Amino acid sequence: MKKITDWVIMLIVFVVIIALVVLGLNYYFPTHSTPDQSSKTTHIVHKATKTKKKHIRITALGDSLTQGVGDSKNEGGYTKRLQKKIKSNYNVKTKVANYGVSGERSDQILKRVKQDSKLQKSIKNSDAITITVGGNDLFQALQKYSTASSGEFTLSLEKLNIKYATHVQDLLKQVRKYNSNAPIYVVGIYNPFFVYFPNITQINKAITNFDETTQAAVSQTKSAYFISVNKLLSRGQYQSAKSLSELKQSSTAKSIDDMQISKVEKNLENTKEKNIYISSSDHFHPNPTGYDQMTRLLLRSLHTHDQWLYEE
Repeated sequence: MKKITDWVIMLIVFVVIIALVVLGLNYYFPTHSTPDQSSKTTHIVHKATKTKKKHIRITALGDSLTQGVGDSKNEGGYTKRLQKKIKSNYNVKTKVANYGVSGERSDQILKRVKQDSKLQKSIKNSDAITITVGGNDLFQALQKYSTASSGEFTLSLEKLNIKYATHVQDLLKQVRKYNSNAPIYVVGIYNPFFVYFPNITQINKAITNFDETTQAAVSQTKSAYFISVNKLLSRGQYQSAKSLSELKQSSTAKSIDDMQISKVEKNLENTKEKNIYISSSDHFHPNPTGYDQMTRLLLRSLHTHDQWLYEE
């Protein structure tokens, strides 16, 4: 019995010694946080110490959507709206330089970036860059090929899309040549005649293809983001499944053979626009409400990808 008691006492002493050793090691050599904990703490500290810029400079590059055609309020389309929104939402001085030229295709915008030293300087000094491109490439082609057969029409637009892909890729590369860090926000295109011809799938498909081409080029560019406006601006107030179905049922035009853009534009003269986001003056460009919506979508992307707002 005494042997058993001695054995128990020795076991207790041994356990106590081990416990004291472990406590001593923890005291003199405290354990470090795991890599995840350490990186998380570093991230929190870094985020808390980010410094907001005092001045924001944005270069708006592109076609008539950047120039602001159709804006009867003369607020510069989305550019002045964006400037006002950034000022009010982020409490920071903001300047947007508008380099939009109505009617320009992607190759013409690209040419300006290559040759215009003033534009190059503006891009270089920008905290963010916005681009509208592609609409004129497509709709100038629609005017040219709308009298062709469906097969010829589709083939012509496919060839055009390949050429457009090269132009938009080169455009983004040129912008990056003059500014390697500022985020680039590229706005897609829309169908201004959708509410009149919702069943002409060739045009709707062409719009989608061009947007996909632009989006692919954007995805291959560092810190570049694509903003889709097609569904919103094309459909206008016909966004629900029910209203869209009723709109399609009301239209008798089924193919490109039933539509010639030049005749459509002439027939729409002096009539009120059916799409609440499109200008009644030309039935093509956004009206002030349309530019409000475009600005909202653009601002949402800037808010999500907000590196333009902070010092590096």
